Amino acid sequence: MIRANTSTCACTGSRKAAGCGYLTILSSALVLVLIFFAKQIESFQPTTRNDGRRASTTTTTTSSTSSQLFSSPDKIAHVTFVSGSAETGYGQTSPEPNPTWAQVCNQLALRLPHFAGTTSDGSSDIIQTRSIPATELNAEDLKGQDVVVALGVCTSEEETRLGEAIETTSDALVAVLADPTCAAATLSRQKAGKYVRSSPLADLLAALIPWSATATGRRVLSKTDTLLARKSSEDYIFAVLFAIHGLGIATIDAVKSDLSPSWEKGPIRNAKEFAKMAECCQPQIIAAMSDPQTKRAIDLLDEVDLRDQVGSYRVIVSNETPELEEFTLCILQQNDCFGCDAPILDRPKVPLLKEWRGKSLDFDAAKQILMGHLDHPDASDCSQRKDWSWRIVVGANPAYDAFPLQHQIFYPSGKGKSMWYDPVFCVETLDDERIWCKRHYRVTPRRHWSADEEGAEKGPTPGAWTLNTLDNGMVSEEKWTTVDAADDLSWAVLHYSGAARRAGQSYVGALLCTPDGQWPADCRSGEGLERIRAAFRSCDLEFWELFGASTEKSYMWADTYTSWKKNNPPPLDRIGDISITAWRKKELEKAFAEKQKA
Repeated sequence: MIRANTSTCACTGSRKAAGCGYLTILSSALVLVLIFFAKQIESFQPTTRNDGRRASTTTTTTSSTSSQLFSSPDKIAHVTFVSGSAETGYGQTSPEPNPTWAQVCNQLALRLPHFAGTTSDGSSDIIQTRSIPATELNAEDLKGQDVVVALGVCTSEEETRLGEAIETTSDALVAVLADPTCAAATLSRQKAGKYVRSSPLADLLAALIPWSATATGRRVLSKTDTLLARKSSEDYIFAVLFAIHGLGIATIDAVKSDLSPSWEKGPIRNAKEFAKMAECCQPQIIAAMSDPQTKRAIDLLDEVDLRDQVGSYRVIVSNETPELEEFTLCILQQNDCFGCDAPILDRPKVPLLKEWRGKSLDFDAAKQILMGHLDHPDASDCSQRKDWSWRIVVGANPAYDAFPLQHQIFYPSGKGKSMWYDPVFCVETLDDERIWCKRHYRVTPRRHWSADEEGAEKGPTPGAWTLNTLDNGMVSEEKWTTVDAADDLSWAVLHYSGAARRAGQSYVGALLCTPDGQWPADCRSGEGLERIRAAFRSCDLEFWELFGASTEKSYMWADTYTSWKKNNPPPLDRIGDISITAWRKKELEKAFAEKQKA
């Protein structure tokens, strides 16, 4: 991870500059702080759960995050997914669309604990899950649970069984979430903490007293509604994580960081963050707020939670300006104004490809798999000698893998075993325009977890990589694993787990890559298909969780995109042996020069 040095006053990169453009922002912040101080009057007593455990305790402090308010680090969250019979609408651009809600619930129950880690002594998952069909739910089944997630509960029998189970333990349940395919009776039962969706009084209290626990619950439920309206496992998982953490059930490191001022943070922390921004980054703030496109981006980002990776990243890539990059670089990376530190998730433990072409995978072979079909002297003898290494067929992360026309370009750095990675992809902006985006990553070998279990010699493991980049002012670090690859390089499956630590974002994904972006012809059925399925399952992913293509039809490489590409060729030239920071500096200087000409 690249970390900036900090000075005694915790500011780096600050410049003296005249101007008062930031005073307006700071004044608004001070008004907010004064309101907080004037109105922090509400407190709540803990309640006891039906099973004897203490329920989430809401207390009012002024300098802690919501997780610090309510929970100890090792508190366990209990989550039950309840599946109904409605049509899911899941995976419409996947190889296997429309799984049942029972399949979805089982998969979410499998994956959710991996995003929260284990207790400090490693004895238990921080999140413990169950999946139960609504038709098999008994009145006592939800006792001892903190969160219930109803998906597709729509028939009279399903609603009745779920309703009886909720009523039996309603005082102990901290949250009841439901997706839009549930029927009205189930949707009306939604709750988050002290906020109940069906209560007009709760709505009134939340509106009148925004610092109350009721208002916190309404904000949490609104956030989960947004995520559950999307058909993506990542969004569903983060909806539950937000509820667990935001309601103080347990501390979740993957979502504990928050870049936005909020009632939950309290006035002291909000004031400290604003003061640090003003002290360290005043020139960058003035420049950002003075540029119309950058100000628009900041306003749009203010409307979404930056931990909502789908929503926030689309805003960012739609509004890439040098002012936004310098603003983000100063506030997040150089000065860490918000104290964010999202972890790189270490589960699931994805296995590494051990043999390729009948031999143990060594570093030369591992590099050849990444280089794929690039026209390079070090590429494999089955390389098709193209301007790119791979094209993406499908991916698992809706924020980063769902962009069309994705080209991967891997090539040696000329120094040791390290490489460079230059992805090029199309972005459909918020203004319905199409643009090309390009990034530059350093790729270095790393040690895979299996090497320790097998007692291998010290040092990195062939096929396991660490990737670092600077993306719009945010440093990202990613752990990549070569999961499987055909001997003729007709396809490869790669997994990654990464974090933009200072932005408070943890993420995972997996990719199927081929030379042309189409599903490999000999893997549309039979052993070939099952081998690719097995590769994704080793990443805890099912086919219906992927985006971009069926086995017969590509959405990422549809005619509407390829026709546009013909008139707008992608920038596939290799950036080369230049450091990430030097390349970004060069690109920023070019962008500022173009603005001055305009």
